[in-house]
Amino acid sequence: PEQAVPEFEELIALTPEQEADFLKFFRTGRNTHIPDYQRIYSYLSRNFSDTRFIHSTIPASRVIETHTGNCMSLALVTAAYAGLAGVEVGWQLANTDPVYSSEGSVIYSANHIQTRLYEAAWRTHGNSFSIARDYLLLDYFSDRLPSQGTELEQHQVEALVYQNLGVEALADGRLERSFWLLRAGLQHDPRNPNLYNALGVVHRRAGAADSAERLYRFALDRFGDNLLILRNYRSLLQAQQRRGEVEAVERRILALPDPDPYPVIMLGDEALDNGRPDRALAYYEKARKVAPYLHEIYWKMARAHLELGNHRRAELALEKARENAMVDRDRQLYQAKLHALANAR
Repeated sequence: PEQAVPEFEELIALTPEQEADFLKFFRTGRNTHIPDYQRIYSYLSRNFSDTRFIHSTIPASRVIETHTGNCMSLALVTAAYAGLAGVEVGWQLANTDPVYSSEGSVIYSANHIQTRLYEAAWRTHGNSFSIARDYLLLDYFSDRLPSQGTELEQHQVEALVYQNLGVEALADGRLERSFWLLRAGLQHDPRNPNLYNALGVVHRRAGAADSAERLYRFALDRFGDNLLILRNYRSLLQAQQRRGEVEAVERRILALPDPDPYPVIMLGDEALDNGRPDRALAYYEKARKVAPYLHEIYWKMARAHLELGNHRRAELALEKARENAMVDRDRQLYQAKLHALANAR
């Protein structure tokens, strides 16, 4: 049965109290002498520097209430304030490697979204005829310097929001909800290959392997080889014991330049399970070079070091795992393991 999904305007809607608080800051006092787009930045800096990262994409009003969310959630907040202030907003995907993370059985590939707040006035630059506007680039949950990125149109950003929501519903096992959210994403941007990929996963988990395969093949034929789609397609072929086709897909995966740490991590896990911790460490180290931000790599390295009797190295790896964990429960888990390791020595 069809399920209603929120309109994009609902996701950036604020409560009357939230609007009033922002507009009071924006329209009064010493803030009025600085440009509009800089005032929004000042308000965000003052009120959201303590925002806690979670995987969930949540509406702007809830981000303000809870001070939690991901970079897309904070982009929704920025869009909401920009709309109130009459400031033009733009979007870009940072030109950096995708950030991979796992949650249960779902692997996320999160491209880093950034928001632009534009100055109202156009400027001419030097003696040339180029005309442009200054803007502020807002980067959430990142210690990196602002980077160049690929500009996104409004409809592409809206599709990415529904993609996030759909994948999060998929991770929770809510297949029907995921289907309708991803379908809404395709209505905004039918040229987004990741939406077809996620829909393929939904179909396969619902027991519709044939339609899942059609979605994977369509996306690969239409948009070219994509690491996540190929991996899901390979998994489907493996389950059906179509060995020749599995090998062909694996060759396509190996030919891709995109770095994905998870296949290497899985090889490390297999080596560790087979009593080869030294080989497992070699795999984990390779994965670490690709994705040094993944806390679970360091936890796995600690396990391998313990198998080899390297307690100090295991302790150092656990400390790195704790430092890189973005969720409180993971940090607490690693702290407990560090405590247990110290008591065991």
